[in-house]
Amino acid sequence: MWKGPWIVPELRVLNLRNNSLTGIIPPSVGNATKLMNFSLAGNRISGNIPKEIGNLSQLEFLSLNDNQLIGSIPAVLFNISSLLVASLRFNSFSGSLLPNEENIVSNIEFLSVSNNQISGCIPSNICQLTELHVLSISLNNITGEIPSNIGCLSKLEVFYIGENPITGTIPASLANISTRQYVDGTGNRLEGPIPPELGKLPNLRQLSFGHNSNLIGQIPEAIFNISTLETIAVYFNNISGTFPAPTGFHLPNLKQLLLGENQLEGEIPLFITNASKLEILDLSNNLFKGTIPNNLGNLRELRYLFLHHNQLTNEPRDHELRFFNSLVDCRMLRYLEVGNNPLNGVLPNSIGNLSYTIEDLYISDAQINGFIPPVIGNMSGLTELTLGENNLTGNIPPEIGKLTKLQGLFLPNNKLNGHIPEAVCHLSNLVQLNLGDNELLGAIPACIGNLSMLQQLYLGYNRFSSKFPLSLWKMRSLLILSTSQNSIEGEVPQDIGGLKAIVELYLSGNHFSGMIPSRLGELQNLQYLDLSNNSFFGQIPLSFANLISLQFLDLSLNALSGTIPKSMERLSYLKSINVSFNDLEGEIPSGGVFVNSTLQSFLGNKGLCGVHILEVPACTNPGLQSKSKDLVLKVVIPVVISSFLIFLLVSVWIVKRKKKGKSKDVERLPDIKTHQLVSYYEIQQATYYFDESNLIGAGSSSSVYKGTLSS
Repeated sequence: MWKGPWIVPELRVLNLRNNSLTGIIPPSVGNATKLMNFSLAGNRISGNIPKEIGNLSQLEFLSLNDNQLIGSIPAVLFNISSLLVASLRFNSFSGSLLPNEENIVSNIEFLSVSNNQISGCIPSNICQLTELHVLSISLNNITGEIPSNIGCLSKLEVFYIGENPITGTIPASLANISTRQYVDGTGNRLEGPIPPELGKLPNLRQLSFGHNSNLIGQIPEAIFNISTLETIAVYFNNISGTFPAPTGFHLPNLKQLLLGENQLEGEIPLFITNASKLEILDLSNNLFKGTIPNNLGNLRELRYLFLHHNQLTNEPRDHELRFFNSLVDCRMLRYLEVGNNPLNGVLPNSIGNLSYTIEDLYISDAQINGFIPPVIGNMSGLTELTLGENNLTGNIPPEIGKLTKLQGLFLPNNKLNGHIPEAVCHLSNLVQLNLGDNELLGAIPACIGNLSMLQQLYLGYNRFSSKFPLSLWKMRSLLILSTSQNSIEGEVPQDIGGLKAIVELYLSGNHFSGMIPSRLGELQNLQYLDLSNNSFFGQIPLSFANLISLQFLDLSLNALSGTIPKSMERLSYLKSINVSFNDLEGEIPSGGVFVNSTLQSFLGNKGLCGVHILEVPACTNPGLQSKSKDLVLKVVIPVVISSFLIFLLVSVWIVKRKKKGKSKDVERLPDIKTHQLVSYYEIQQATYYFDESNLIGAGSSSSVYKGTLSS
């Protein structure tokens, strides 16, 4: 940006949009007094808007959006009577929306300050902007309520206030503006009912009050008769009621009907297809019951169909889900989600005739029975296929390998059996594969290791056996690996260090054996590690202290021995540790995670002891224990040596006496007993571990304790 003085008295148009300009708008911009069109949009201009901009008395068009401007919006802008358009969105402006002055002299028609940091309420003097056609203040920090007299803006066509913490109710005066076309209050904190007066807006094209959470009551029936409407979006509220009667549903131009996440009930009417231009139909997460209409194929422009999480069923007499037959005619369909309904039927072969444009097919938790039809391989556009939590049986059809665009394949919680077909390895774009909780068996195909984009692999709770493919230990992109509760055997090789990105690793409930590889400590992103209920033996690797991200550790039900590495105390994120039912011994570290973790278990390790842990006995006082070791040389050894010397002297004396040839023993010598040999352990017990209360005295070379032996 030019930093010197602006000497351009005849300049009328300055358009420098979409460059890489930096710097500030200089105050000398006020010298361009004849400027009518001023655009710096799409640059990296910073600083404030200088107040000298108020000198541009002929300015009509001002576009400063998509920059890095800060500060408040200058009050002088609203005193330029010629200004018609002010686009200031996508900056960091703060302060209030309008100056606090009572009188505003402005003919502005377009005012956009969305995506800033504007705060305060919508001011009452906004009514002085009598020529306003477009007001966009979305994505700010505007608080308070929508002024009850907002209908004073009689020429307003576009009213965008979404994504602010605006509270209160929707004012009925919004209906006083017959020119109103777009109303968007999405993502606020509005409450109460939708005013029925809004049904009187003859030119309304968009009505959006989604994601307010607290809107209640029914959608006014009159709204379903505004023939100009293109969007009705009141999702994520507490709206109740049913669809209106056929005579109250006249929406020939409707493109988006977004009613998800409410309390709507009743049946989905057949006449919904009268809105023949529908592109998005979202009725998910409601209380709808009855069947899915069999005439949805009449919605030829339908792209998104969301009916999941309701109480929709299949025709009682039908074995197959017939509504798929009709959806074959929706050749533009991209997302089809009908899961989490008690559909109770079989997937028909017509599913293979659905449009190749379908990217997401979601029919999870829908009481689907029978086989996965092989014709599903015809849905070549699929990027995500979700059929989990059903009653599917039989094999995974090899035709699934034709879905080469597939990124997510979710078939968990079914009754699928047989082997994983190697055709799954043809899904080179696969990011997530979930086959858990089935009855799959045999070996895990080694070719899965060739899926270089795979990040999540769930194979737990099946009947897999044999050894784990070495190729899977080297998948550098894998984030989650779960093979729990199978019959996989063999050792975990050092190659596990190749799982560089792994975050969650679940190998519990198998027949893994051998030692836990030390290279596990290289997995510094690892947060969850479960090796429980296997046959691992040996020590816990010292390298575990390097698992700096670890939050959950379960090593229970193995044959681990040795001590718990004290260096693991520095695992500051560890919240849960379970090493129960092993052969561990020694003292449980008393610092860091072993004190602060919320869940911990050390049961079933006879050799473990610890401080303030209910499951294991208390250890000997470490200070006294070390003290007793220091006293071994000072107390025990002198006692033993003394006993031996006394025994030796007495023996020599007896021998000498015999040599004197005294045949008669007038006064027999009493029996002389040697000192009892005392073990160090007995001395510990007798002195209560050399407790100071038993200390008699201390010299330069030793200390003397009193104690009572067991004898």
